[in-house]
Amino acid sequence: MSISLTIEQKTVLALLEDKNSCFLIPDYQRPYAWEEAECSTLWNDIHSFAIPDGDYSKFNENNDVYFLGPIVLFKNSDGKREVIDGQQRLTTLMLLLRAFYHAYGNNMQDSKSLSVKRMIEKCLWKTDEFGEPDKSVSALKIESETATDDDKDEFISILLTGNAPTELKSRYAENYRFFQAKINNFKSTTPDYFSYMAVRILKNCILLPIKTESQDTALRIFSTLNDRGMPLSDSDIFKAQLTKHFQMTAKKMILLLTGKISKMSAGKFFSSPITLWTKFSLAICISRELNAA
Repeated sequence: MSISLTIEQKTVLALLEDKNSCFLIPDYQRPYAWEEAECSTLWNDIHSFAIPDGDYSKFNENNDVYFLGPIVLFKNSDGKREVIDGQQRLTTLMLLLRAFYHAYGNNMQDSKSLSVKRMIEKCLWKTDEFGEPDKSVSALKIESETATDDDKDEFISILLTGNAPTELKSRYAENYRFFQAKINNFKSTTPDYFSYMAVRILKNCILLPIKTESQDTALRIFSTLNDRGMPLSDSDIFKAQLTKHFQMTAKKMILLLTGKISKMSAGKFFSSPITLWTKFSLAICISRELNAA
C-alpha cells in the first residue's frame, strides 16, 4: 500500500505567512501541555542560536539554521490544515511571536522594527492584498477545537489582544507572560539586537511540515512520532487511532468520551446520550486495539 505525503523544509515565516495556511488544532488532540521548563529551553536555545556568544554579528544569515522539528498536517474538507503532530511547538511558537509583536508596540518606528512587525503580522493573521492584517477572530492563522482543553479560549484571547493578565491561570497565559518577561528584559538590555533575534526566528528557524492527502496516513505518522520534549502517551495515540473509524458527527462525541474514559464509571458511560450504533462502533474499535496490542 503506497502512502502519499509531501515533506518540505520551511522557515517559520514561509510556513505561517502563506495565505493558504490556516491551522486547526482538531478536537481529538490533547490539551496544551508545555510548561515554563519547555519554554525556557526553547528560549535559551533560540537566543543562543540567534545571538551567538552574545554577539549578533557572529551570526551567518545565509548558512545558520535552527531546526524546530516536524509538524504533521492534513488538509481537511474545509481547507484547513489539521495539526496531527507538532501541536505543542506550533502553539508555543505562536505565543512567542505574539509576545514579540506586542513588545514592538507603536513606539518602535525604525525601518528594521517596522519590517519585522509586518512579517509577524502575516504569521498571526490573514492579510489583504495590500498586506494589511485583519485582526479579528476569524482571521487568525490558528484555531483550536480541542475537546478536552477548557482553556483554549484564553489562547485565542491572547493572540487577539496581546494581553495575559495575572487572573488568567492557563498554561497559555503563564507561558505567554514568561515570553513577555524574557523579551522585555532582552529588549531593555540589548535594544540594538532586538529585531535581529526576531527576524532570525522568522527566517532562520526551520520547521519540517509533513503534509498528507488523507487523515488515515497522517494518523499513522502521528502514532510513530514523538513530540520533542512532550512524548505522546498511549492514550493520545489510542484516541488518534479511534478517529479513523468515525465520520464527523459521531467522531466528536467519541473523542469527548475517550478523553475522559478513565474517569468514567461504566454506569455513567452507558447512561450517556449516545446512540446504540455509536456504542457498538466504539466497542469494535476497542476490541481491535486490544487484539492488535
